[in-house]
Amino acid sequence: MESKGSRSGLGASENKDLIKLLDPKMAKITKNKFLGILKNSQTASGGFPWFQGGPPSPDVTLYLLYGFSKALEFKVEVPKPMIQNSWKYLHQHYINELLKLMIPHDCCAEFVTFLNYTISQYPSADWTGGVFNEDEKKFMLDYSMKHWKKHSPYMKAYLAMTLKRSKRTNEAKLVWDSVMDSAITTKDQGTHWAQEDRSWLWYNDTIETHAMALRTGSELGNNSETLDGLVQWLFLNKKLSQWKSTRATSEVIYSLTHYLKKTKQLGEKESATVKLGKNQFDFQFDPEKYNGKKNQIVISGEDVEKLEMPIVVSKTTPGHLFASATWHYSTEQMPKKAVGDFLSIERSFFRRSLLNGKYTLSPLKDNDSLEIGDEVEVQLSLTSKHQVGYVHLKDPRASGFEPIANTSSHKWDFGLYWYEEVRDSGTNFFFERLPQGEFTFKYRLRASHAGIFKAAPATLQPLYAPEFAAFSSGREIIIRDKK
Repeated sequence: MESKGSRSGLGASENKDLIKLLDPKMAKITKNKFLGILKNSQTASGGFPWFQGGPPSPDVTLYLLYGFSKALEFKVEVPKPMIQNSWKYLHQHYINELLKLMIPHDCCAEFVTFLNYTISQYPSADWTGGVFNEDEKKFMLDYSMKHWKKHSPYMKAYLAMTLKRSKRTNEAKLVWDSVMDSAITTKDQGTHWAQEDRSWLWYNDTIETHAMALRTGSELGNNSETLDGLVQWLFLNKKLSQWKSTRATSEVIYSLTHYLKKTKQLGEKESATVKLGKNQFDFQFDPEKYNGKKNQIVISGEDVEKLEMPIVVSKTTPGHLFASATWHYSTEQMPKKAVGDFLSIERSFFRRSLLNGKYTLSPLKDNDSLEIGDEVEVQLSLTSKHQVGYVHLKDPRASGFEPIANTSSHKWDFGLYWYEEVRDSGTNFFFERLPQGEFTFKYRLRASHAGIFKAAPATLQPLYAPEFAAFSSGREIIIRDKK
């Protein structure tokens, strides 16, 4: 059994790399290096290209200005002339191109909303070089409000922040309340939204939506329960899946910093206590010291029986603590029922028979028996409460059966892609991405040998978060010789 707690750290080389990364001198050298690259990339118009030497891009330029604004928030020195020239380029783009599209075609609301929000991020108008006057900013804000109901939660968060900073408090509350009204909050998963239909679009990104919601909630005054729920969902997503890009990761860290400042947790020492029977383990997490990735308490097999359950993890300091207990064991007994939490798996067996020219399925009950040659359909129904990355579904095959399909292959169905592997021992399913929801997978077997055979439970397990495993019930299956 393993319980995540506190003991182990990084290896010497990893610690050394981390120290170098956080060293102020190294950080300054790195910052100056990339500022030099940006300076050489900036075009005469003030815009930045996607690749050095290419034409200026409004999207890339705005994204860089957004990044500079965040650096200013944390008192990082940034080049003011470079920023002012970039704003001049964006203002020319707005006057000469964007307005000509917005008015006749009623388009570009997402870009306008993000543009106005980024302007509001800067501490004073001199950072924009005197462009984007108050009338222009009001026009853009009115334009965004005209389209606010069509905005995704991500864009509504930007809009609500800009409205608040423009002292349009009632409208800010209206927009932000609509975002939170569509949120789902559960004890297991925290606060989250259903994934947008076109989540590949930048203004629909799932991780960045949740990060921006945390940032907006911290500024607009959401209650601590809502903010804690957003933090819980973000970290569960990191554990079960991934923050899919460096941008998404930086957005989460940025929002978490504001959340920690608001809740007075930034730079605070954390402590935790794990009780295993009569044994107690006390851990300290110092903000100035990295404790490593895999903090564990490992109990060997002979000591597990001596433990008095349950395992209790507690803390008195504020904030979230993620802990888990995992039990690795082997037994000859078949589990009588399926067990799972974030993931669950149910397995059913059906006899497949030809009746009046049509195939029918009839459930294979506990006391039913098969004959050699009978065809069986196995149905694996899995449920995922959260999007999970890199998942393995393993279904062991009772030794009295042979698979009807002997070829492993890539498959696509239910909007899902997976690799289905047929082996002598069973059938495996490998999912690079398993979204939240319920799915049923099917394959067929043929009874080939007489006897009483054990069908070990099917197991469902994320490869990088194995403690979230689930398994089905097991059962015995009787196969008889043909009469």
